[in-house]
Amino acid sequence: MDWIAHPPRKQSELPTTPYDRWVSPGGVCMAEFHHGSEGYLVRFPGQADFLITGSQDPAQTRIEGWQDPACPRQNITSLFHNAIVPILGNHHGGLFLHGSAVRIAQDADGEAAAIAFLGLSRGGKTTLAGSFAKAGHAFMTEDVIDLSCNEGVYWLEPKRSKLRLFIDSAQHLLGEEARFEDADRKQDVNAGASLPFFDSPVPLRQIYVLGADHKADLSIRSLSLQEALTALMPHAFILDVEDKPRLRAHFSRIADLSRDIGCYALDYRREYAELPGVHRAILDNFAQ
Repeated sequence: MDWIAHPPRKQSELPTTPYDRWVSPGGVCMAEFHHGSEGYLVRFPGQADFLITGSQDPAQTRIEGWQDPACPRQNITSLFHNAIVPILGNHHGGLFLHGSAVRIAQDADGEAAAIAFLGLSRGGKTTLAGSFAKAGHAFMTEDVIDLSCNEGVYWLEPKRSKLRLFIDSAQHLLGEEARFEDADRKQDVNAGASLPFFDSPVPLRQIYVLGADHKADLSIRSLSLQEALTALMPHAFILDVEDKPRLRAHFSRIADLSRDIGCYALDYRREYAELPGVHRAILDNFAQ
């Protein structure tokens, strides 16, 4: 999937009322979804606009983007890969979730497997994946879980070999290697010897849903089928919440995933010193 990048333009007021919004836990609008005469307009306030036309047919889908002049180029590229592509992937019958993932060298049967971390924006999932990579468990994706099911096995597809991190997390993982042009923004950090990346599909074994309480004690709890379904749904990418047939089909795919893959609630204090203990607890749970 590709897109047309137009010259930057200032975001002006739109004539339509959004039919859906993505809102952060702090109440900040991260994205707005508008119906227009040409198709769907997805606005990321202060960052970029994307126009999606021909969305009913993957072969006819066209994506155009305009970044706000104040938005760095790498931000709009990340928005395309980490938001627009998975939004359309789910719209066209795929299975995409908002999360990070790492490869664990061996599971109980001696085979490589992946574990995924789902969480709200700024919930710690990218830092957690990066810390696993630093410890030798290569990361596979930092923001988008792309799954394909084949004969009951959910294969997790690797995405971009980059982690988007704030400077404090980057310095924790890389020390003096971390160099940021803007300390107030996330920045792409490339994979390398210190942060290995695995570039082949791996079967997904477990999903950990990060809790919203960043001061909670470390705990891992298995989720029931109903709990898992409820926990996974907020981390899905939906283009049109008013398209009921597609919404029902997507709900069914999430229900199958929650039935077939072990899902766990993960809580821990968001402190760097806590991460080694989080690793041990997850790896112990993974080995059971």
